[in-house]
Amino acid sequence: MSIRDRLSKLWGSRRSGDDDTGRLKDRLDETYRTQTALLQQVRRGVADVATSRKRVDLQLATIAQQAAQLDDQAKASIASGNEADARAALTRKVTLEKTADDLRVRRDDLKAEEDKLQLSALKIEQDVESFRVRKDTLSARHTAASARAEINSATSGINSTVSDVGQAMESAERRTRELEATADAADELVAEGVVSREGESADAALARQFDAALDSAEVDRQLEEISGARPDHARPHQGEEGDDGTQPIQR
Repeated sequence: MSIRDRLSKLWGSRRSGDDDTGRLKDRLDETYRTQTALLQQVRRGVADVATSRKRVDLQLATIAQQAAQLDDQAKASIASGNEADARAALTRKVTLEKTADDLRVRRDDLKAEEDKLQLSALKIEQDVESFRVRKDTLSARHTAASARAEINSATSGINSTVSDVGQAMESAERRTRELEATADAADELVAEGVVSREGESADAALARQFDAALDSAEVDRQLEEISGARPDHARPHQGEEGDDGTQPIQR
């Protein structure tokens, strides 16, 4: 399998993995929305039951107030000697008390249903929150893993590029040193008159070469004079070797 085929297969698998991950994230988001909607329904149910219970409580409070008024009326009728009115008031009071008993049973049932729905809402809320944390954690881990994979891929590419550039720089430096050495050699040849300078004739170059040779000869002559003018005690005695290990010249 060629490198191109391998790269195509690698990128194809990455795209496939990204598609699968995208579909999974969509499913997780949809599940979270469904759970959130269910939680809202349960909360509305709790609110409706609580509202119904409060209405029953208001009815019970009204009945208790009416029963107290009828009881006072019955007492007043008895005090005035009107037993029939007292009986009628007490009859309505008893009827209200029976209605109150039924309402209390209904209120207790509503309270039990309210408590049950509240527990369900709390459990669903905890489940939804736990699911949200897991979903967000998974999404964050996937994002971090994708970023790390991209960084590793980019780092590999950079390292490869740096390696190629480093080799090219080493080759360029080696070539530069060769060119510098060639230029230095050419400068020496030009300075010695072996090679003509730019715009210089061959005769001028030859003359400059000859002058350079004369200068060198003059330097050697003056060096010989200085050596010959050294004091006697600085000269090597007969039979002694010179500084360079040679035998002195017999005069």
